[in-house]
Amino acid sequence: MIDDLTLAILYALAAGIIWGVVPTLIKKGMAESNVTMATLWTQYWSLATLVAATAWRGEFVTLDWPPVLSFALTGVAACLGKVFLNLGIDSVGASKSVTVKNSSPLITVLLGWMFLSEQVGWEIFTGVVVIVAGVLLLTVSPLEGEGAPNRLVYFMYPLLSSLAFGINPIFKKWGLLIAEVPALATLINHMTATVLLFTAGPWLGIHAWRQERVPLKSGVLFAIAGVTEALASLCTYNALLLAPAVLVAPIWRISPLITFALSHFTLRALETVTPRDGLAAAFIVGGVWVLSHGG
Repeated sequence: MIDDLTLAILYALAAGIIWGVVPTLIKKGMAESNVTMATLWTQYWSLATLVAATAWRGEFVTLDWPPVLSFALTGVAACLGKVFLNLGIDSVGASKSVTVKNSSPLITVLLGWMFLSEQVGWEIFTGVVVIVAGVLLLTVSPLEGEGAPNRLVYFMYPLLSSLAFGINPIFKKWGLLIAEVPALATLINHMTATVLLFTAGPWLGIHAWRQERVPLKSGVLFAIAGVTEALASLCTYNALLLAPAVLVAPIWRISPLITFALSHFTLRALETVTPRDGLAAAFIVGGVWVLSHGG
Protein backbone atom coordinates (compact mmCIF):
# COMPACT_ATOMS: atom_id res chain seq x y z
CA MET A 1 0.00 0.00 0.00
CA ILE A 2 1.29 3.47 -0.93
CA ASP A 3 2.05 5.73 2.03
CA ASP A 4 0.72 9.30 2.21
CA LEU A 5 4.03 10.97 1.32
CA THR A 6 4.55 8.82 -1.78
CA LEU A 7 0.97 9.40 -2.87
CA ALA A 8 1.40 13.16 -2.37
CA ILE A 9 4.53 13.12 -4.55
CA LEU A 10 2.69 11.14 -7.25
CA TYR A 11 -0.15 13.69 -7.25
CA ALA A 12 2.40 16.51 -7.51
CA LEU A 13 4.24 14.79 -10.36
CA ALA A 14 0.96 14.22 -12.21
CA ALA A 15 0.08 17.90 -11.86
CA GLY A 16 3.52 18.90 -13.14
CA ILE A 17 3.30 16.67 -16.21
CA ILE A 18 -0.19 17.90 -17.06
CA TRP A 19 0.75 21.56 -16.60
CA GLY A 20 3.72 20.98 -18.88
CA VAL A 21 1.36 19.98 -21.69
CA VAL A 22 -1.23 22.77 -21.24
CA PRO A 23 0.88 25.77 -22.44
CA THR A 24 1.72 23.98 -25.69
CA LEU A 25 -1.97 23.39 -26.35
CA ILE A 26 -2.75 27.04 -25.61
CA LYS A 27 0.08 28.33 -27.81
CA LYS A 28 -1.06 26.20 -30.76
CA GLY A 29 -4.66 27.31 -30.20
CA MET A 30 -3.71 30.99 -30.09
CA ALA A 31 -2.18 30.70 -33.57
CA GLU A 32 -5.74 31.22 -34.87
CA SER A 33 -7.23 32.95 -31.81
CA ASN A 34 -6.07 35.28 -28.99
CA VAL A 35 -5.26 35.50 -25.28
CA THR A 36 -8.80 36.49 -24.22
CA MET A 37 -10.47 33.54 -25.92
CA ALA A 38 -7.76 31.14 -24.75
CA THR A 39 -8.22 32.27 -21.15
CA LEU A 40 -12.03 32.18 -21.22
CA TRP A 41 -12.44 28.88 -23.02
CA THR A 42 -9.97 27.03 -20.83
CA GLN A 43 -11.72 28.52 -17.79
CA TYR A 44 -15.18 27.38 -18.96
CA TRP A 45 -14.01 23.82 -19.56
CA SER A 46 -12.17 23.76 -16.25
CA LEU A 47 -15.35 24.79 -14.43
CA ALA A 48 -17.44 22.12 -16.15
CA THR A 49 -14.86 19.46 -15.28
CA LEU A 50 -14.71 20.53 -11.62
CA VAL A 51 -18.50 20.63 -11.19
CA ALA A 52 -18.58 17.01 -12.38
CA ALA A 53 -15.66 16.05 -10.12
CA THR A 54 -17.20 17.69 -7.04
CA ALA A 55 -20.54 15.95 -7.64
CA TRP A 56 -18.84 12.60 -8.24
CA ARG A 57 -16.88 12.88 -4.97
CA GLY A 58 -19.94 14.07 -3.02
CA GLU A 59 -18.23 17.23 -1.79
CA PHE A 60 -21.06 19.72 -2.27
CA VAL A 61 -21.19 20.61 1.44
CA THR A 62 -21.68 23.76 3.50
CA LEU A 63 -18.45 25.45 4.57
CA ASP A 64 -17.67 28.17 7.10
CA TRP A 65 -16.32 31.43 5.71
CA PRO A 66 -12.57 30.95 6.59
CA PRO A 67 -11.94 28.04 4.17
CA VAL A 68 -14.20 29.62 1.54
CA LEU A 69 -12.19 32.85 1.79
CA SER A 70 -8.93 30.93 1.56
CA PHE A 71 -10.06 28.98 -1.52
CA ALA A 72 -11.41 32.19 -3.06
CA LEU A 73 -8.06 33.94 -2.54
CA THR A 74 -6.47 30.94 -4.20
CA GLY A 75 -8.74 31.63 -7.16
CA VAL A 76 -7.66 35.27 -7.31
CA ALA A 77 -3.99 34.28 -7.27
CA ALA A 78 -4.60 31.51 -9.82
CA CYS A 79 -6.51 33.85 -12.13
CA LEU A 80 -3.77 36.47 -12.05
CA GLY A 81 -1.14 33.80 -12.56
CA LYS A 82 -3.05 32.28 -15.48
CA VAL A 83 -3.65 35.62 -17.22
CA PHE A 84 -0.04 36.68 -16.83
CA LEU A 85 1.09 33.23 -18.01
CA ASN A 86 -1.08 33.41 -21.15
CA LEU A 87 0.14 36.94 -21.85
CA GLY A 88 3.67 35.65 -21.40
CA ILE A 89 3.03 32.68 -23.72
CA ASP A 90 1.72 35.12 -26.31
CA SER A 91 4.72 37.47 -26.03
CA VAL A 92 7.76 35.32 -25.20
CA GLY A 93 6.54 31.81 -26.05
CA ALA A 94 5.36 28.76 -24.12
CA SER A 95 8.72 27.29 -23.10
CA LYS A 96 10.28 30.54 -21.84
CA SER A 97 7.14 31.73 -20.07
CA VAL A 98 6.56 28.43 -18.27
CA THR A 99 10.24 28.20 -17.30
CA VAL A 100 10.17 31.58 -15.54
CA LYS A 101 6.72 30.94 -14.05
CA ASN A 102 8.01 27.79 -12.43
CA SER A 103 10.45 29.71 -10.26
CA SER A 104 7.38 30.21 -8.03
CA PRO A 105 8.56 27.63 -5.42
CA LEU A 106 10.85 30.37 -4.13
CA ILE A 107 7.78 32.32 -3.02
CA THR A 108 6.00 29.21 -1.75
CA VAL A 109 8.95 28.06 0.35
CA LEU A 110 9.43 31.47 1.93
CA LEU A 111 5.73 31.92 2.77
CA GLY A 112 5.37 28.31 3.95
CA TRP A 113 8.25 28.84 6.36
CA MET A 114 6.94 32.22 7.55
CA PHE A 115 3.20 31.53 7.87
CA LEU A 116 2.70 27.75 8.02
CA SER A 117 5.75 26.95 10.21
CA GLU A 118 6.88 24.34 7.69
CA GLN A 119 10.46 23.13 8.05
CA VAL A 120 13.07 24.57 5.69
CA GLY A 121 16.53 22.91 5.62
CA TRP A 122 19.76 23.51 3.72
CA GLU A 123 18.38 21.64 0.72
CA ILE A 124 15.73 24.32 0.37
CA PHE A 125 18.31 27.10 0.19
CA THR A 126 20.42 25.12 -2.29
CA GLY A 127 17.36 24.64 -4.47
CA VAL A 128 16.61 28.37 -4.27
CA VAL A 129 20.09 29.23 -5.57
CA VAL A 130 19.79 26.79 -8.49
CA ILE A 131 16.33 28.08 -9.44
CA VAL A 132 17.49 31.70 -9.33
CA ALA A 133 20.40 30.75 -11.62
CA GLY A 134 17.93 29.30 -14.12
CA VAL A 135 15.72 32.39 -14.08
CA LEU A 136 18.71 34.73 -14.43
CA LEU A 137 19.95 32.68 -17.38
CA LEU A 138 16.78 33.66 -19.23
CA THR A 139 16.16 37.15 -17.94
CA VAL A 140 19.31 39.17 -17.27
CA SER A 141 20.95 39.56 -20.68
CA PRO A 142 19.45 42.14 -23.07
CA LEU A 143 17.61 41.02 -26.18
CA GLU A 144 19.36 41.54 -29.50
CA GLY A 145 18.30 44.17 -31.98
CA GLU A 146 17.95 47.93 -32.02
CA GLY A 147 15.45 49.19 -29.48
CA ALA A 148 14.93 45.73 -27.99
CA PRO A 149 13.69 45.83 -24.37
CA ASN A 150 15.71 44.63 -21.43
CA ARG A 151 14.98 40.96 -20.74
CA LEU A 152 13.70 41.77 -17.27
CA VAL A 153 11.01 43.97 -18.84
CA TYR A 154 10.45 41.45 -21.62
CA PHE A 155 9.77 38.74 -19.05
CA MET A 156 7.52 40.89 -16.85
CA TYR A 157 4.41 38.77 -17.42
CA PRO A 158 6.07 35.41 -16.63
CA LEU A 159 7.67 36.93 -13.51
CA LEU A 160 4.30 38.26 -12.31
CA SER A 161 2.83 34.83 -13.04
CA SER A 162 5.55 33.27 -10.89
CA LEU A 163 4.68 35.57 -7.99
CA ALA A 164 0.96 34.76 -8.20
CA PHE A 165 1.50 31.01 -8.49
CA GLY A 166 4.00 31.12 -5.63
CA ILE A 167 1.37 32.55 -3.28
CA ASN A 168 -1.31 30.17 -4.52
CA PRO A 169 -0.29 26.96 -2.61
CA ILE A 170 -0.22 28.81 0.71
CA PHE A 171 -3.87 29.82 0.39
CA LYS A 172 -4.70 26.25 -0.69
CA LYS A 173 -2.99 24.76 2.37
CA TRP A 174 -4.66 27.21 4.76
CA GLY A 175 -8.09 26.22 3.48
CA LEU A 176 -7.39 22.48 3.50
CA LEU A 177 -6.20 22.62 7.11
CA ILE A 178 -9.78 23.64 7.96
CA ALA A 179 -11.86 21.75 5.39
CA GLU A 180 -10.61 18.62 3.60
CA VAL A 181 -12.68 18.98 0.43
CA PRO A 182 -10.19 19.12 -2.47
CA ALA A 183 -12.72 18.96 -5.33
CA LEU A 184 -15.00 21.64 -3.85
CA ALA A 185 -11.94 23.74 -3.00
CA THR A 186 -10.73 23.53 -6.61
CA LEU A 187 -14.20 24.45 -7.85
CA ILE A 188 -14.38 27.53 -5.57
CA ASN A 189 -10.91 28.43 -6.77
CA HIS A 190 -11.93 28.38 -10.44
CA MET A 191 -15.32 30.03 -9.84
CA THR A 192 -13.58 32.97 -8.16
CA ALA A 193 -11.12 33.19 -11.03
CA THR A 194 -14.01 33.29 -13.52
CA VAL A 195 -15.75 36.11 -11.63
CA LEU A 196 -12.47 38.03 -11.57
CA LEU A 197 -12.07 37.63 -15.32
CA PHE A 198 -15.47 39.23 -15.94
CA THR A 199 -14.99 42.07 -13.43
CA ALA A 200 -11.31 42.99 -13.46
CA GLY A 201 -10.53 41.47 -16.86
CA PRO A 202 -10.15 44.75 -18.79
CA TRP A 203 -7.39 45.87 -16.40
CA LEU A 204 -5.63 42.55 -17.06
CA GLY A 205 -5.97 42.79 -20.83
CA ILE A 206 -8.81 40.23 -20.89
CA HIS A 207 -12.07 41.48 -22.44
CA ALA A 208 -14.40 38.77 -21.20
CA TRP A 209 -17.62 40.48 -22.32
CA ARG A 210 -16.36 40.79 -25.91
CA GLN A 211 -17.16 37.30 -27.14
CA GLU A 212 -15.51 36.32 -30.41
CA ARG A 213 -15.73 33.40 -32.78
CA VAL A 214 -13.19 30.71 -31.97
CA PRO A 215 -12.04 28.45 -34.85
CA LEU A 216 -12.84 24.78 -34.34
CA LYS A 217 -9.22 23.72 -34.04
CA SER A 218 -8.49 26.40 -31.42
CA GLY A 219 -11.69 25.56 -29.55
CA VAL A 220 -10.76 21.88 -29.33
CA LEU A 221 -7.25 22.70 -28.12
CA PHE A 222 -8.57 25.16 -25.51
CA ALA A 223 -11.14 22.59 -24.34
CA ILE A 224 -8.49 19.92 -23.84
CA ALA A 225 -6.31 22.47 -22.04
CA GLY A 226 -9.21 23.44 -19.73
CA VAL A 227 -10.10 19.86 -18.77
CA THR A 228 -6.49 18.86 -18.13
CA GLU A 229 -5.79 22.08 -16.23
CA ALA A 230 -8.71 21.34 -13.90
CA LEU A 231 -7.41 17.82 -13.26
CA ALA A 232 -3.93 19.22 -12.52
CA SER A 233 -5.40 21.71 -10.02
CA LEU A 234 -7.30 18.88 -8.32
CA CYS A 235 -4.06 16.87 -8.10
CA THR A 236 -2.35 19.77 -6.30
CA TYR A 237 -5.11 19.96 -3.67
CA ASN A 238 -4.88 16.20 -3.09
CA ALA A 239 -1.09 16.47 -2.75
CA LEU A 240 -1.41 19.30 -0.21
CA LEU A 241 -3.82 17.21 1.85
CA LEU A 242 -1.07 14.66 2.38
CA ALA A 243 2.18 16.67 2.59
CA PRO A 244 3.59 20.15 3.37
CA ALA A 245 3.39 22.89 0.74
CA VAL A 246 7.17 23.45 0.78
CA LEU A 247 7.63 19.81 -0.31
CA VAL A 248 4.95 19.17 -2.95
CA ALA A 249 4.59 22.63 -4.51
CA PRO A 250 8.16 22.55 -5.89
CA ILE A 251 7.64 19.04 -7.26
CA TRP A 252 4.74 19.97 -9.51
CA ARG A 253 6.98 22.65 -11.06
CA ILE A 254 8.72 20.04 -13.21
CA SER A 255 6.52 21.27 -16.06
CA PRO A 256 9.22 23.42 -17.79
CA LEU A 257 10.98 20.29 -19.02
CA ILE A 258 7.72 18.90 -20.43
CA THR A 259 6.87 22.23 -22.07
CA PHE A 260 10.40 22.66 -23.40
CA ALA A 261 10.40 19.22 -25.02
CA LEU A 262 6.95 19.67 -26.55
CA SER A 263 7.76 23.21 -27.75
CA HIS A 264 10.96 22.00 -29.37
CA PHE A 265 9.15 19.35 -31.41
CA THR A 266 5.69 20.88 -31.98
CA LEU A 267 6.02 24.69 -31.92
CA ARG A 268 8.98 25.29 -34.24
CA ALA A 269 6.86 27.44 -36.56
CA LEU A 270 5.47 29.53 -33.67
CA GLU A 271 8.46 30.18 -31.39
CA THR A 272 12.22 29.74 -31.18
CA VAL A 273 13.48 27.33 -28.53
CA THR A 274 17.25 27.44 -27.97
CA PRO A 275 19.69 25.24 -26.00
CA ARG A 276 19.97 28.18 -23.57
CA ASP A 277 16.24 27.84 -22.84
CA GLY A 278 16.68 24.13 -22.25
CA LEU A 279 19.60 24.75 -19.89
CA ALA A 280 17.54 27.32 -17.96
CA ALA A 281 14.68 24.82 -17.69
CA ALA A 282 17.10 22.16 -16.46
CA PHE A 283 18.48 24.54 -13.80
CA ILE A 284 15.01 25.37 -12.51
CA VAL A 285 13.82 21.77 -12.49
CA GLY A 286 17.09 20.73 -10.84
CA GLY A 287 16.48 23.31 -8.14
CA VAL A 288 12.95 22.00 -7.75
CA TRP A 289 14.31 18.47 -7.30
CA VAL A 290 16.66 19.67 -4.54
CA LEU A 291 13.77 21.54 -2.90
CA SER A 292 11.67 18.39 -2.91
CA HIS A 293 14.31 16.66 -0.77
CA GLY A 294 14.31 19.37 1.84
CA GLY A 295 10.87 18.78 3.33
